[in-house]
Order: sequence, then C-alpha cells, then structure tokens
Amino acid sequence: MKMDATTQRLMADRFREIAAWRRRKAEEYDRDTRNLRCAAGLEELADFVLDLPHDDPRIRELTRLAVMGETFEPGQQTAYEIGRFRFHHPDIGLDPFLDRLVELATADRGEMGRFGGRLPEGDDPWR
Repeated sequence: MKMDATTQRLMADRFREIAAWRRRKAEEYDRDTRNLRCAAGLEELADFVLDLPHDDPRIRELTRLAVMGETFEPGQQTAYEIGRFRFHHPDIGLDPFLDRLVELATADRGEMGRFGGRLPEGDDPWR
C-alpha cells in the first residue's frame, strides 16, 4: 500500500471501531469506567495517529507489518493491546503506546504461520 494519509485513516478507523465496541461493553457492565476510559483513549489515539506526519517511522512500520491491501489488520498481540489501551493503566501515553504497537506488530509478523514456534534451520515447512 502506498504510504499516505490513507494508512493513518485505516488505523484511526480501526481504533474507533474498537472504541465503539468498548462503549457497548460499558453498557453491558453497568457503565464500567474502565471500558469508557479505554474507548476515550482509543478515540484520542485515532486523532493522534491522524495528526502524525505521513512519514512517521512508526506509521511506515505499521503499514509494512499490519496493513493488508486496504485494511489495517493487526496481529493477535497487537490487536489485544489495542483493545486494552488504558483499560488497566489510565496513564499510558500516546507516543509510547504507538512505539509498543510497532514492537508487537513486529513480533506478530515474526510468528505469522509459526504456531509451533521457531524451527531449526532447514526444518521450516513455510520457507
């Protein structure tokens, strides 16, 4: 995918979708403040990502690692952490969290198709 504002829009849209899910969960659990805090944090994260320069290295890496075609598809660990943003730890900053997403996306990509872990050289059926 071409590196431009479209990538950031894909990420922001995904963050907002998860924020909406968190708001629904808050209603299910008697306005659970953790869910509401998470939703608000994800909305803030979406705005933050949209305001970053298009050539931000983290955006470039997340594009390479988690954008498939026209969709932002974070791997398991990355998606899990996005869904828990500020749920347990309300003071997590936007910059450090985005840095962490790159680390997790890198780990997710390294595990893609390797559900049994890393195999010895020459013994990997996916290579």
